[in-house]
Amino acid sequence: MIESDRNFDDLAERFARNIYGSAKGEIRLAIVWQHLLETLPQLEQEKPLRILDAGCGFGQLGLRLAQQGHELVLSDLSYNMLSEAQQRFAERLPDAKVKFLHMPVQELLDADLGQFDLVLFHAVVEWLAQPKPTLNKLLGLIKPGGHLSLMFYNKDALVFRNLMRGNWRKVESGVLQGEEGGLTPYHPLSLQEVEGWLHEWHMPVIGHAGVRVIYDYMEKGLRDSRPVEETVRMELQYAQQEPYLHLGRYLHVVAINGSK
Repeated sequence: MIESDRNFDDLAERFARNIYGSAKGEIRLAIVWQHLLETLPQLEQEKPLRILDAGCGFGQLGLRLAQQGHELVLSDLSYNMLSEAQQRFAERLPDAKVKFLHMPVQELLDADLGQFDLVLFHAVVEWLAQPKPTLNKLLGLIKPGGHLSLMFYNKDALVFRNLMRGNWRKVESGVLQGEEGGLTPYHPLSLQEVEGWLHEWHMPVIGHAGVRVIYDYMEKGLRDSRPVEETVRMELQYAQQEPYLHLGRYLHVVAINGSK
């Protein structure tokens, strides 16, 4: 039984090098950014929004949003990752309207933050000890008519990858989640499951996309031989198309707070 949320202080340097600083990280950022802009055109309008990035990692997406003039609160459980995000802002955008909070997502509700026009929750929910109740509480920080940007590790893609590798007993067992301290998420989630939660909470989904629907299935030699820009172009072409979006290593959904 998982008793605590995953803190990535021990892997911050590895993530910076092998994920965020790699082609897979560049593709992920490109897909999510483009999907956000297409789904929420107000991000490019003159009126600044209040945005919370809960589990901001190294703050790459926050930097792009700050460049648009938005007011940001960036939080993370990992002190090392948050410190890196602060350093990046200090070097590249020192005058940005941004606040950094080192705390677990569960404590954000007690931090007197008010409500936000947009809350980002990317690659976090699958690492929580209690994903559904924690996400439900986080929604209280979204204004009526505001939006949630949620990216999560795709359980269906994990099943498919294990089937392709011949790990059939593992798939048949239904035990796909990782163990505490490991690198496989505690709670990989399906699109059907997450959309069910959001429907229950009166958060209609207004857009969804697959993140890395092609790259993760390519042979390593082929991946390395193709320019990242070319791969991003193809990923963008298929990220929101059925049935390909369901193959994404991650799924990105945008939902609106329908409460009044």
